[in-house]
Amino acid sequence: MTNGTTRQASAPVSAPLQHQTRRSYRILVVDDEPIVRRVHTKVLIDCGYQVDAADDGEAAWQTLQSNSYDLLITDNDMPRVTGVELIKKVRAARMALPIIMATGAEPEEDLTQHPSLQPAAILLKPYTFKALLGTVGAVLRAAAPIVMLQLCLTGSLNAQEKTSDRQSAIQSPDSAAQPNAITISVRGKCDYSEDGVTFSRLERGQGLEQGAIVLTDATARTDLFFRRTGTVVRLQAGTEIRLEKMTLTTQDGLPVVHTLLDLRKGRIFTVVRSAVAGSTLEIRNAAGRAVVEGSGIGRYIITADGTHVSAKGSVIPLTVIGESGITVIAAGEQFASKDGKMPAVSTSLWVKELIELDELQASTEGSVPTEQHPKP
Repeated sequence: MTNGTTRQASAPVSAPLQHQTRRSYRILVVDDEPIVRRVHTKVLIDCGYQVDAADDGEAAWQTLQSNSYDLLITDNDMPRVTGVELIKKVRAARMALPIIMATGAEPEEDLTQHPSLQPAAILLKPYTFKALLGTVGAVLRAAAPIVMLQLCLTGSLNAQEKTSDRQSAIQSPDSAAQPNAITISVRGKCDYSEDGVTFSRLERGQGLEQGAIVLTDATARTDLFFRRTGTVVRLQAGTEIRLEKMTLTTQDGLPVVHTLLDLRKGRIFTVVRSAVAGSTLEIRNAAGRAVVEGSGIGRYIITADGTHVSAKGSVIPLTVIGESGITVIAAGEQFASKDGKMPAVSTSLWVKELIELDELQASTEGSVPTEQHPKP
């Protein structure tokens, strides 16, 4: 043991756990309870992961200074440095490291006061090995495609821009594990604000947290990639939107993301590639709330004044919840809140928009893997 950290060698796969990883991910397990630490380490090693273990947050932080990991699993209630304090250090160092908090009690007050400290998932003790492995697999799969998806989208949407500029967006340090959005394309003058008062020029690679406001000029547009949900939102010219809520919870041991966007002006195109059935995307506009919930792919055009289009090929239905009730918009239909009608999508009216939506979807094809649940 060195500085409270134990290096664990690889061990044979045990018979009860048949799940095998596709690549050898490195995981750091942090817990001051020796039994919990040993059990976590053994279960993960038996599933093909490379695992190190630390007996508290301070030892873990020292280890993180000299080693690179794909995932951090930490308890919260520990001596010297707690799990929340460890997450603060990781965030302050801008480490692109997904974190699972495995704890007996969720530190709700700390996470409410500091949303940026929200881990990728929270496991409340006691939990099963199946829940542990399912959460680990889901978090690793959610983190893995980030760089690949940014590469694909940036190359497709900005093919005429310089390679060096493209790399600067891809290598943005703002890719921590908490739910956020990343700007992957900017055409023309676009601005953003973190406090709703002071606005700055929006650039590619800019990370956007909960509460941020984005504005596009009369001849501009921008594409935002919402990490963890595989969702891309294109703000068309003359659009204002607020990233009102981005939270992460767990459902059946898997991380579930809830995103709420306040569309105040203009229109957006969005392509959703959700792998977790419980994740939701909500867009608030004049019609009420447009909700996308479920797994699969969805393609939508939504305007601030209440027009909704669910393009052909959308597997996930678009549900509008307003004063007049609930309206489900199937693929190939459009709905206008002003007259309550829902005719089929008019190709002549939407042809340019639908072609652009097709291009937005094509740029994401093959970049977000299908969710697979590990066997118990």
